[in-house]
Amino acid sequence: MTTLEALKHSVNYPLEDSQVEPILVKRGLDGSATFSTEIANSAAYELSYADMLRFVVTMVNLQQGGSITQAAVSALAGTANAIYRKHGEELIGEMADKQPTVTILR
Repeated sequence: MTTLEALKHSVNYPLEDSQVEPILVKRGLDGSATFSTEIANSAAYELSYADMLRFVVTMVNLQQGGSITQAAVSALAGTANAIYRKHGEELIGEMADKQPTVTILR
């Protein structure tokens, strides 16, 4: 299994490779690398996982509903924030999220 596949499976939400690859690149991971214990335990992978949860939470909030409950969205955000806190990064809901990350064309 590749790192890209492992990350997609860990989030368990239907995402395209093109949605996951930028997150891996941002964190310095090679999506085509064979997934290993070393990668799984790395800060880069943990933060990539948190970034994916942030992406899903943001996407669900933009779609206003979908197949995921608000309680599940809160749980995903809580998990991501625990990882961000562990690594000293900004939490979901802090200043970083006040800037638009998605452009909606009408």
